[in-house]
Amino acid sequence: MYSLLFSDFPKGVEKHYLDIRKYIKDNYKVAVLPWAFPVELDAEKFENEYFSKDTNRYQRYIGALKKLGIKEENIIICNCYKDDRDKLLNILEDVDVIFLPGGNPEMMYQKIVHDMELLYVLKHTKKIVVGESAGTELQLKRYFITAKNNYYKYFAFYDGLGLLDDPFYMDVHTVNNKNYLNKLQKVADEKSKDVYAIYDGGVIIYNRDSLKISVLEPVKKFSPKRSERIND
Repeated sequence: MYSLLFSDFPKGVEKHYLDIRKYIKDNYKVAVLPWAFPVELDAEKFENEYFSKDTNRYQRYIGALKKLGIKEENIIICNCYKDDRDKLLNILEDVDVIFLPGGNPEMMYQKIVHDMELLYVLKHTKKIVVGESAGTELQLKRYFITAKNNYYKYFAFYDGLGLLDDPFYMDVHTVNNKNYLNKLQKVADEKSKDVYAIYDGGVIIYNRDSLKISVLEPVKKFSPKRSERIND
């Protein structure tokens, strides 16, 4: 099944609407896991502050899904503080699309893997998985974050969910800065693996069965220039 990998979800939908519509159908049900909080929350803060209907965060994600034709009644916002694991398992089984938004990837990893124990379900799902930013990077088994994008302001590798068995690396929110792009080339060289730099508006569509990749611009590919491999 497919992973749709965005740097910025609304911008990607706007730029590649017709291409995305080939994978997202009007009658689909979508489970949104907006769990990449900057800090720990609780059920009330999640519903009334972080992801309430009047927030920009809610409007940008749900608005983009609705633009794709998804009915609002078919969009399920999963609350990791209120919904127990059994309820979440039933939701993930019932929907057609699982959406992992952006934010703090370590928090989302904590919620999915440790708090809700959903790693196996997500790792082996046959559903379409849409990721944005953190939700894109986390689909890899091992991913990196540049200093520009890292909450801690340094370059580092982290463990991901492993939906994609590390066929390549990805960078999100890529900028056309010489030093920044040189760092991505260095990662490709040191790890002997392609690095796809996804600019805001760009999308990668990856078939997890056939391992076929489709690129919707703007995306830049950095291929390794030498064969040496350095362990993470």
